[in-house]
Amino acid sequence: MDGHLSARPLRESHIPVRKATATLRTVARTPPSQHDTALGDPGFADVSESDWEAAAEGALRGEPLSSLHTTLLDGVETAPLYTAHRHGTEADPSGLPGSAPFTRGAAAASGAQGWQVRQIHDVRLVSTPDAVAVDTTSGVDAVTVARGWDADGDAAALGAGIGDAAGAGVTIHLQSGASPAHAAALLDVFDRHGVDLAGQNSWLGLDPIAAAASGWHWADLSSCSTLVSSMCGTARSAAEIAQRSPGAVPLEADGSVFADAGASDATELAAMLATGVAWLRAICDNADGPGLNPNAAARLLGFTLSAGPDAFLVTAKCRALRMCWARVLGTCGVDDTGDEGPPMRLHAVTTTAMLSAVDPWVNMLRATTATFGAANGGVDAITVRPFDAVSAGHASSGLGWRVAANTQLILRHESRIGSVIDPAGGSWYLEDLTRKLAHAAWDRFGEIEAAGGICAAMASGELEASIAAERALRNEQIAAGEHVLVGVTDFVDSPAQQDSGAGVPAGEPAGTPAVGLGVHRWAAPYEAGPAGEAVTGAAGS
Repeated sequence: MDGHLSARPLRESHIPVRKATATLRTVARTPPSQHDTALGDPGFADVSESDWEAAAEGALRGEPLSSLHTTLLDGVETAPLYTAHRHGTEADPSGLPGSAPFTRGAAAASGAQGWQVRQIHDVRLVSTPDAVAVDTTSGVDAVTVARGWDADGDAAALGAGIGDAAGAGVTIHLQSGASPAHAAALLDVFDRHGVDLAGQNSWLGLDPIAAAASGWHWADLSSCSTLVSSMCGTARSAAEIAQRSPGAVPLEADGSVFADAGASDATELAAMLATGVAWLRAICDNADGPGLNPNAAARLLGFTLSAGPDAFLVTAKCRALRMCWARVLGTCGVDDTGDEGPPMRLHAVTTTAMLSAVDPWVNMLRATTATFGAANGGVDAITVRPFDAVSAGHASSGLGWRVAANTQLILRHESRIGSVIDPAGGSWYLEDLTRKLAHAAWDRFGEIEAAGGICAAMASGELEASIAAERALRNEQIAAGEHVLVGVTDFVDSPAQQDSGAGVPAGEPAGTPAVGLGVHRWAAPYEAGPAGEAVTGAAGS
C-alpha cells in the first residue's frame, strides 16, 4: 500500500468488517494458542524442580509454597521460579521481531533514535511558547497538547503555543479525546505556518470514546447511538484528513483514560481493542462512515496505553496489545506481511493514577521505571508527566518539565535501551506474563464485544461498574499492604507529607472538571487535606 487512502466502498476481495467483527465475537471466546514445551537444562541437570521446591518449603518454615505466588489485579498469577521445563520459549508462536503477531516488536532492526520523545503542554498557559521552544531545542521530538483547550476560544493560544514548533517540523500530538473542531484548529495552524501536510506525521487524537470517558469536550456516556454516530462523523473527517496528510495519524484508541479511572491492565487493553474494533466498524461497515477497506482503515489508527511503576508489567502490556491487535486485524483480513509492517502505532504515557502529592520526588522514580518498561516494550513514542503534575497541574515547575524530558533523553541516548531488539525475549517470566496478560485482555475484550461493543458497554454503565470494582480491589490491596506506595503508605517522610499533601485534590491536574470516569489516584486516600484529614474522594479529569 502506498500510504494514500481512497474513500471507496469495500470490494468483494476484502472481508467485510461487519462479518469479521461478528466472527471476532466467536474468536474472542477462544484464547490465543499456548504451548507446553519441555526443555532440558544441562546446567542444572543434577537438581530437579522437586529438589528446589523441597528446599523452598523448608526455608518458608511451615508456609506453603503457594505463598510465594502473587496474583495481580487481573487475576494473573506469577510464580517465584521460572524454568525451561515449564516456561521454555523454543516453540513460542509469537514469532520474531518484525513478524506477525508482532509480540516481539514492529521492526526487525532497531532505529537510530529509538522512540519519539514527547512533552505535554497546556497551550492556555502564557509560559507555553517559551517552554515549547526550550523543549524542541533540547532533544524533545514532539509536543503533546494537553486536554482542556477550546477549539474556538483558544485557537490563538494554540497557534502561539505550538505554531513555531509545527513550522519547524516538530510532530504535534493532540491528546486523545479531541474533536474534529480541535483537529481543524491544528490544521489551520499548520496552514498559517506553511507546514507541508503531505509530509506531516502528527497525531490528531480523534477519539469520541476517550472524550466521553475523560469528560473533555463531549461527555454523554448514556447514549450508544450517539457515540456510534459521533465515531462515524469523526471517521469521515479522518479519511478527508488522510487524503491531505497521508502520514498523519488522525484517529486514536486511548486506554490511559480507563487506567486513570482505576482499570486493571487487562481491562485497559480490552477497552483499547474494543475501541479499535469500533473504529473499524465505523470506517468500513457503517453507511454513515467513509467506506474504506479494513487495511486502509487500520492505518488511520494510533494507540495510547498507560505506563505504570511496574516496568515488567508495562513491557508485557505493550507486547500483549500487539499480539491481540494482530489477531483482530487478521480476522478482518488485513494483510500484515507487507514491507510497511503492522498497521499499529503505539504511544505510551506515564499514568496519572500512580502519581502522589505526598513526597512527589518519588514520582521521578515511578516515571523512570514506567519509561524503561515502555521503551523495552517497543513503543513508538512516550510522554512522561512531570513529577509535580498533581499539585501544579499543567503549570508544572520548570524543574518538572526538565526532569520529564531528561528522563527519556538519558534512557534513550545514554542508556541506549531503544537499541536493543526484543529485550524481553527469552525471559521466561516476561514471556509467561505476556501470554497470561494477553489471555486476560482477550477474555475481557470478548465480554465487551458480547455486550454489544464498547459504545454499548459504556452507555449501559457495565464498563464503568467493572472499573469501579477493580479500583476497589486495588484499594483493598493497598490497605492490606499487598501493594506498597513508597513515600505514602511505607517509608513515609513526615515533613514531606505535611508540606506537600496539604490542599492537594484527590484527583489530578488541578483545574480539570469532575466529569466522565474521572481520575482516581492510588495515593489519594492517604494524603492529607487542608485541615489534616484524610482525603478519600477523587476529583475527575
